[in-house]
Amino acid sequence: MSPPRPSAASKESFASLFEQSEGAGKQRRRQYHTGETVEVTVVAIAREAVFADLGGKQEGMFERPALSDGDGKLRVAVGSRVSAVVSGVDSGTGQVRLTPVVVRANDDGDSGSSLAVSAPAAGGAPLLVEGARVKGKVTGIERYGVFVQIAGTSGRSGRGLVPTAETATPRAADLKKHFTVGQEVEAKILNVDESGKIRLSIAALRVDEERGQFESYAKAERSGGSAGGGNDKGAKPAPRNFGTLGDLLAKKVKR
Repeated sequence: MSPPRPSAASKESFASLFEQSEGAGKQRRRQYHTGETVEVTVVAIAREAVFADLGGKQEGMFERPALSDGDGKLRVAVGSRVSAVVSGVDSGTGQVRLTPVVVRANDDGDSGSSLAVSAPAAGGAPLLVEGARVKGKVTGIERYGVFVQIAGTSGRSGRGLVPTAETATPRAADLKKHFTVGQEVEAKILNVDESGKIRLSIAALRVDEERGQFESYAKAERSGGSAGGGNDKGAKPAPRNFGTLGDLLAKKVKR
């Protein structure tokens, strides 16, 4: 007995499934447009360029100087997340050229340059690096925080807010007694959201500095203690004013 012949409807259904599966294997490359904002991950670093994953097996390219500081030190590594703007698309190859706007912090909240000033990239405004130390001037003082214009920037895109809790002032303090418009300050970039709003912290920067000072002291104490053999002559004085953070770190060192 011969097998039943497929109906016209089943043939159409099979053809439709075949077309869908074939189309899935030949996905169209997405078309990017100049000025478009994208979130990418660095996948490779070359001598003159940095490549990032755009998704869909497509890569974008940054010019290396755009992601380097004034000393030529690269601000990113493989795996770094970057907010960028499409600066151009090669009509022949489809290569997407990118201009960085924000280097995102890692999952642990560190960008890898927490104590490095975010100096201007070559030929442009400062690249905003989450976790980086920046300088700026106070432009406004409100009950909920202090507005700071980051050095080297102009307009709202470079203006950040230091919330009251991040100003390193006593609780319920009158911020106008601690800050004045035009005052120069240093702060740490906590984050830059997708709309471009910048959140800064003076308190976090001070904690970073305090931690660095204590860790330097602890390292010197460990190396000096092993060689000193209990002789207190020439011993370094105990660090001062480390407060609660210093106490916690001291306990870890003694363990």
